[in-house]
Amino acid sequence: MISVAQLEDLAEEKVKVFKKFLETQPPLSNGEDLLKIWDELYDDDISKVVVQTVNGPSNDETNPVFPYEKLQAVVKDGGNWKWPRMWQRFDEIERRGGAYREGEKLNFKMPNKNPALVPQRCLVVGGGPVGLRLAIELVMGGHRVTVFEKRRELKDTDGELVQLGFTNRINRPHMWPFVRNDLAKLNGKDLMTRESAYPVFTEPETSSIGIDELQVLLLKNALLLGVDFRMGVGYDNAKVRTDGRTMMPTWEVECSYDEGAAAKYGKPVGKQKEVFDCLIGCDGPRSAVRDTQAKHFGEIEKRKFMDSVGIVANVRKVPRKKLKEMGYEYGQEPGDMNRTKMVFKDFFQQIQDKADADIESLIYYKACTHNYTILVPKRQDLIKHGLSGKVYHFAAGRDKAANEQRSEEKTKLKNYCRSVLQAAGIPIDETAPNGGFVDAPNDCMAFDFAECWNTKKSIVFNLPPPGYDVEVDGPWMGRNLIPFLALCGDALLEPFWPLGLGLKRGWQAIMDTCYAIDNMYNRTRYAERLGKDPATFPWEDHYEAHKEQLAQNFEYCARLKISDELGKGEYDPKGVVINQLTKKLKDAERPTLEVEIDPWTRYEPLAKEAGDAWKSLSKEDSWLHPRVEKALNMKEYYDEVCKGGKNGEIQYEGKALVSVNGKVLPGFKRMGSIVSAASKGPAPAPAPAPAPAGLAAAAAAVAQKPRASIVASAAPASADENP
Repeated sequence: MISVAQLEDLAEEKVKVFKKFLETQPPLSNGEDLLKIWDELYDDDISKVVVQTVNGPSNDETNPVFPYEKLQAVVKDGGNWKWPRMWQRFDEIERRGGAYREGEKLNFKMPNKNPALVPQRCLVVGGGPVGLRLAIELVMGGHRVTVFEKRRELKDTDGELVQLGFTNRINRPHMWPFVRNDLAKLNGKDLMTRESAYPVFTEPETSSIGIDELQVLLLKNALLLGVDFRMGVGYDNAKVRTDGRTMMPTWEVECSYDEGAAAKYGKPVGKQKEVFDCLIGCDGPRSAVRDTQAKHFGEIEKRKFMDSVGIVANVRKVPRKKLKEMGYEYGQEPGDMNRTKMVFKDFFQQIQDKADADIESLIYYKACTHNYTILVPKRQDLIKHGLSGKVYHFAAGRDKAANEQRSEEKTKLKNYCRSVLQAAGIPIDETAPNGGFVDAPNDCMAFDFAECWNTKKSIVFNLPPPGYDVEVDGPWMGRNLIPFLALCGDALLEPFWPLGLGLKRGWQAIMDTCYAIDNMYNRTRYAERLGKDPATFPWEDHYEAHKEQLAQNFEYCARLKISDELGKGEYDPKGVVINQLTKKLKDAERPTLEVEIDPWTRYEPLAKEAGDAWKSLSKEDSWLHPRVEKALNMKEYYDEVCKGGKNGEIQYEGKALVSVNGKVLPGFKRMGSIVSAASKGPAPAPAPAPAPAGLAAAAAAVAQKPRASIVASAAPASADENP
C-alpha cells in the first residue's frame, strides 16, 4: 500500500520532470534530450500505474489506457491552470476500434467509428514528421505501434558534430490550414513555447514551422499516447513469413540495434529479427523500405521538372538595435514573404539590379531563433557567379570530410545568398558568427529541386480470408501472400520543394494508410456501399473493393484533389454543418475542421458524393450531421465542467488512481487482488509490442465470415501476379 505522503512526494517529483518535458524545445534541446527526460518521467512508478476505467481497473494487456492518463492520475494539474486544458485536449483526440471504450465521457456520446477494426502490430520506419504523425493516428485506433529511428546525434571529443540526429533540421515547411488545425488538436499551443508557436498559429497567410519543432511536438504526443519509439534502431530488410495453418503472412524484419538501443531494450548489439503485421516506410526520398521491397512497388519514377536549383539559407536573428543601425525602421524585421517573379516583377528586378542575380522565386519565413529563406535561381546564374552549379545539400552535412572538401564552394554559396538577401531587404548581419548564417550544416544548402522521385503504388497486400485453416480448407491455392506494406511522405511522393507540398501530401498519405489498415477486415465498409449483406459478402470481393478504393485515394493524394473545405481549413458558411449548428444554437461557435481518416471527408470527388448524401438527409428534421451532433454534445459537457474565470478554466476529471507500481491506494484496499493482477502487465512503451492474441481468430470473429467465401478466395494465381 502507498501512503498519502508517499504519493504526494511522487507527484511533486514527477511534476518537476514533466515541466522539463514540456519545456524541451529546439534549438536549445533536441529529440534525444526529450527521450532522456521521458525515460526519467515514465519509469516503473508511472508506467505501472493502474487507474479506474468504466470497465474496471486498467490492465496493459486486457484493458489498456494511454500513458498520459497514468501520468495525469499522479500529477493532476501540477499547480498550473493550463494543464487541465491540456489533459482535456488529449481526451478529445478521437478513439476508434480497440482504443474506444464504451461509456466514457471523453466519447461525447458519439459511437465507435470502426468497431470492426482488428488491431495490428505496426512498424513505422522513420521518426520524421510523417512517421510520427502516422504512429499517433494508428495508436488511437488501438494498434500496437513501434517506430524505428536510427539517426542518433554523435559528437567527437571536442564537441564537434560528427553525425546529425533525427531532429537536427531547422528548415520551415509551409503550414497548410488543416495541418495547423491538426497540430492545435495535438496541443501545439501548450507543448510548444509561446515564441515557437507564434509563427505556426498566428500568421495564417505565411504560417510555417521548423522541421525540428514539428518533430519534437509530435514526439511529445507520441510518447504520451503510447507509441513505442526506438531510438538507435535501424531497418535493414524484411521477409515474408507465413503461418503454416492459418496462412496469415507477417513481416520478419531484420534490424540493427546500436549500443544505446541494445542497452535500453536488453538486446545484443547489431542484427536482430522482429515480427510485425504491417510495415510502413516513412524514411524519406531515399527510402530503405522502398529499396528493399522494390518488387512490390514497381518501377520508381524519376521526374525532372526543369533545370532548377533551390538554395535554403538560415540566417541569424538581428537584434533590434543593430536593425536600426542597418536602416530598418523602428528596428523591425520585414514581414514574411512568398514571392515569384511572375507576380512580383519589380521586386525581382531590384534583386537583379543590386545583386546581379536571376532569381525565380523567394520565400522568407521568420522563426523565433532564426529566419528561413529559400531562393530558386537558374543553375546558369550560379555558374555565372563562380559556383559549380552542383548541389551542396543537408545530407552532405552528415559527412564531415565531404563538408571540408566543399568548404570553398560553400563559402561562394553563402556570399551569393548574402548579396541576394540584402538586395531583397532581408536583414543579415555580416559581422555576426558565420557571416550572419546559423551554424553549419544548417547554414546554407543547395538542393536539386527539379528532381523528384515518385512511386507507382502506395500500398500492397494480399491476405487470406480470416479464419482460414489448411486442415479444414485444404492447401492454399491462391496468389502469393503479402502482409500489409505501405510508403508515406517523401518515400512515396517526393514533393517539388518551392511549392511547399510536403506536409499537404504527407498528411493525406498518413490518413490513407490508417484507413487502409483500419478497414483491412471491415467488410461492412464496402458491403453496405455495394448494397450487399456484410455477413455473406465474399472476402475476395471485400479485398478487391478495398484495393480499388486505396488506389483511388492514392491518385487523389498525388493530384492533391482535396476538398474545398479541407483546403481552407474551415467549414463552408453555407454548408450543412454550419446551417444545422446555427439553427440549434443562436451564438454557435464555428467548430474547427479537423483532418479525418475517412477519405470521403478529405478528397473533393468523394466529398461531393458524401455532401450530396448529407443534403438529402438534412431534409429530415430528426437527422443531425455527425460533426454537429458532436459539437452540441461537447458544448453540453463543457457547460457542466467549466468553472468560469478569465482563462475559461475547466474542472477536469481524469481517471481515478488505483495503484502505483503494485502499491494500492488506501481507498482501493479491497480491490487489492484485482489491482495486483492488473499491474503485472508490461507498459505499452518502451516494452516491445507483443502479438495481439490470435490475430487470425480476432479477424475472423469480427468478420463472421461464411465458409463459402474461403473456398472462393482460393482462386488459382496468374503467373504475372506472383511477386
